[in-house]
Amino acid sequence: MKPKTTKIIEATRELLKTFGYFTDNLWHVDDVHFICEQKHFPKLSDDEAMEIFVIAGQQFDGETGISWPQLEKAIHTYLHRRALLRSAGGPSQKSSSTK
Repeated sequence: MKPKTTKIIEATRELLKTFGYFTDNLWHVDDVHFICEQKHFPKLSDDEAMEIFVIAGQQFDGETGISWPQLEKAIHTYLHRRALLRSAGGPSQKSSSTK
């Protein structure tokens, strides 16, 4: 990550902290890419990885929060939905990893 980008992210985190937000544990699309790589799932684009976070948020469990297993479950959900859409002749988005 570029030093300027890192400074902006850190400043944003500090600003949020001043308003009472806990920001020490932020997820990044690279975390989703890591899970896909480790579990031999198809590569996802950064946009698709962001969709994983949306799904994880929809499936949010207050007891566990968003965690590695929760993200893996969200990836399974996303891949299942994508397969259903493709088999039904829906929009065919080809995964193009931006990495």
